Amino acid sequence: MTAPPADGRWARFLRKPPQEQAAALRATLRHLLRGGRARGEFPLGHRWAAPAALRAGLPFCLTARPEADVQHHALPEFAALGEVWVRRNLRNAEDLPRLYALALNIRAVLAEGIAGDFAELGVYRGNSAAVLAQYARGAGREVLLFDTFTGFDRRDFAGPDRDRAMEFADTSLDAVRELVGEANVHYVPGYFPDSLAPGMDARRFSLVHLDCDLYEPIRAGMAFFFPRLAPGGLMIVHDYAGIYWDGVKQAVDEFLAGRPERPVLLPDRSGTAMIRKAAA
Repeated sequence: MTAPPADGRWARFLRKPPQEQAAALRATLRHLLRGGRARGEFPLGHRWAAPAALRAGLPFCLTARPEADVQHHALPEFAALGEVWVRRNLRNAEDLPRLYALALNIRAVLAEGIAGDFAELGVYRGNSAAVLAQYARGAGREVLLFDTFTGFDRRDFAGPDRDRAMEFADTSLDAVRELVGEANVHYVPGYFPDSLAPGMDARRFSLVHLDCDLYEPIRAGMAFFFPRLAPGGLMIVHDYAGIYWDGVKQAVDEFLAGRPERPVLLPDRSGTAMIRKAAA
């Protein structure tokens, strides 16, 4: 089986607006699942199922959801999380493994009683922040959200990112507030770490999510948050293994040099890494 030609159906799909892409994917999945049920089997022979999709180099493949959610209903909140995960950001619908990883690991941190609040550096449109906020409210914790809320700051276009262009400016603080809400949430707009207010260095965290793409803010985020992360706390770094944002891996690896912690890599779309802080 060969990959579809650049001028074929896949190219036409890529030219569609995001809403039409999502509708086409839903229709395709409904068709495939109807066919599998009629034959009494999962449609493994279809081109969108592994291993055919892997051999063809297709960007998507059919896969199963975790048994803990589907069979044992251990994640009753997941449907609501899915709603905020894709709102104003339909590309996130392609990345359920990342959402499951967030949810399962946040639950683990809470179940273990690791003390401290949540934080996110690099909020963009607020989808992952809304997930953090939902769990923080349920646990009586607070979440701090750091971002310019206007896209990259040009001061970070240096070193490995000196040739980058402005991105992620299609958001705003008001739009994020509307999605995430106000309860248990502290919004900290501005250039990090200059945006840190007096007294913030006394905060302690159980979970921190870094998703700011560039070397300088990742370096600053590791330097500020990791020492304030509780033993057993979790640092989540998006784009670590995704190759495109190569400054992310460089900043994390430099910070962890000489420390006992090492990243654990996840097979989500952009190569998230998770780092559990060693016991004191």
